[in-house]
Amino acid sequence: MLNADALKQLSQLKSDIRSTKEFAEGRVRGANGKFGFVVLDDGREAFLPPAEMDRVFPGDRVKVSLTEEDKGKLSAELDSLISTELKYLVGQYVQRGQGHFIQPSEHGFSRWIFLPPKARGKAQPGEFIACSISRHPFKDGKSQAKVESVIGKPDMAGIEHAFVVAQHRLPNTFSKGALEQAEAIPAQLESICTDRKDLSELGFVTIDSESTRDMDDAIAITKTDAGWTLHIAVADPSSLIEAGSPLDKDALARANSVYLAGETLPMLPAGLCENSFSLLEGQLRPALVMHIVVSEDGALNGFEYEFAAIRSQHKLSYSQVAQYIDGDAAAVPETQHQALSELNALSKARAQYRSGHSLVMEDRPDYDLILNEKRKIERIEKQERTSAQRMVEEAMLAANISAGGKLAELGAGCFSIHLGFRDERMTEIRALLKDVMPEYAEQDLHQLDVYLKLVKTLEADEDAEKKNTLAVLKRMLRPGELSGNAAAHLGLGIAHYATVTSPIRKFNDLHNHRVLRAAADQQTLPTLADEHGEALQQSVTTGRQADRALQQWLYCQYLENKIDQTFTGKITLVNGAGIGVRLDDNGINGFVRFNSKKNPFDFDGKRLRITRGEEQFQLDQEVRVKVSAVDTDKRRIAFELVTETAASE
Repeated sequence: MLNADALKQLSQLKSDIRSTKEFAEGRVRGANGKFGFVVLDDGREAFLPPAEMDRVFPGDRVKVSLTEEDKGKLSAELDSLISTELKYLVGQYVQRGQGHFIQPSEHGFSRWIFLPPKARGKAQPGEFIACSISRHPFKDGKSQAKVESVIGKPDMAGIEHAFVVAQHRLPNTFSKGALEQAEAIPAQLESICTDRKDLSELGFVTIDSESTRDMDDAIAITKTDAGWTLHIAVADPSSLIEAGSPLDKDALARANSVYLAGETLPMLPAGLCENSFSLLEGQLRPALVMHIVVSEDGALNGFEYEFAAIRSQHKLSYSQVAQYIDGDAAAVPETQHQALSELNALSKARAQYRSGHSLVMEDRPDYDLILNEKRKIERIEKQERTSAQRMVEEAMLAANISAGGKLAELGAGCFSIHLGFRDERMTEIRALLKDVMPEYAEQDLHQLDVYLKLVKTLEADEDAEKKNTLAVLKRMLRPGELSGNAAAHLGLGIAHYATVTSPIRKFNDLHNHRVLRAAADQQTLPTLADEHGEALQQSVTTGRQADRALQQWLYCQYLENKIDQTFTGKITLVNGAGIGVRLDDNGINGFVRFNSKKNPFDFDGKRLRITRGEEQFQLDQEVRVKVSAVDTDKRRIAFELVTETAASE
């Protein structure tokens, strides 16, 4: 046995060794193999060997000791677990011999998690399941999970939808209180409308897809000597859904209606979205009515609003209106000819004005996923945007720009903001501008006027290098976000923007209606608590992630029998491994991996450009590819370039 002196010396030795180590904190990132990485708080990245990775989950926050390996690379050894966020996961139930496990679907998870006998419930091997984590592996590398629900069998029709809803924990049922509240609303509509001014004589019509039932906006127009007055009527759920009520709480939890392929998870119960609040043809409905003064050159010169009642005269489809604009007078009722002609003229004036004074987003096609009885893709229909859609879009933009300005004036609301370039990319951005646009390299690119001038200068220049610079800069933008504080929307090139035109689909629009109502009634303006604003943004983000995840799964299945088929597409991503390509015919994204051993290439990270021999590949470039491989389990699609060089490899 060791005596007291020896123990003291051993303890001192351990302390000395520990004091010479470098410790750091960071977050665990999984990889395709059994190893992982720790992304340190200072931006460095340290390798986490398989034995260490077995003791943590991706996303865990840990303290590690660092060792510098060859060529300055860092490896990490776990010291302590600071926190773990993983409480819930989905995957497939697998059995190997006597062992029962969940194979997680989460990215970066390379191992299975044990399911003890009492934690399996009625789940069966092969089924997709949702589980909670019952034991973290930090102490001994042994993790355990408990089955919370069975999602379904792999061959179940619509299993992809059910899995994605469970994976992202999207709310798909309403509370008892919310349903009871919804049942009482239809009987209250008449009295609400009776107490309001009826503005139906303005001649409102709805213009939407033929199958749409949740119509939340209608349009009318009055010609004036100086231009037009545009009237936008928007469904008014705020009149009967009070803040803090059961329906309001459920709507806040959803944040917005989530439109998955072949399925909608509505923010409000379908009966309210598609009937009670929907601006149905011939039905009197409560509405927020905005009156926007537009000059002949397209400038917005005045904005007023009121809470009234309206009755839509007609439900017109985009197809009908587009046919009329293109010269088919019989496509719409004769009573609507004059109004639609004026709306078309206003739309052109607004588009011209915005192109000169703000920014116009790229006009991309939409892709309709037509599903079969098993809820898998039967075909994909490419839908080019029509003149009717552009016309309605200009009207809604005018409404939201006007409302954004009013809410900023009031100092309250939920604003859609876009703050421009990512702060962490500014060094790269300035280095690029020094080469191409040196006069902007040291300017404050977060200022609306500076950003607007930079983008418009690049848009107007036909030089190929300037075009590529603009494409590269767009990849360094941060995403748009919701905020309780008024700020610029650099992506649109305008000072303030707040959406109010979809309150039965988006909670921020519903909240903005409440602010406008309170201002009109000279009451205290409602505010969105910080925690509610953050939850709202997270829910919106989660819904988008779920939509992308479902589409990618369905796309993989769709392309499984199209191996070696050839398509045209555009480059949307360039990195040190290859290029990402979006196919023109169906909007599907895949990746072309370049083989540096067979055909060496140079990657220019500043300009996001790859040079391979005499070939160059950069953003927005048109290329021809073939589908080379599809991994549905990992949701990956691989393309190969169809070129003489590729054919000879």
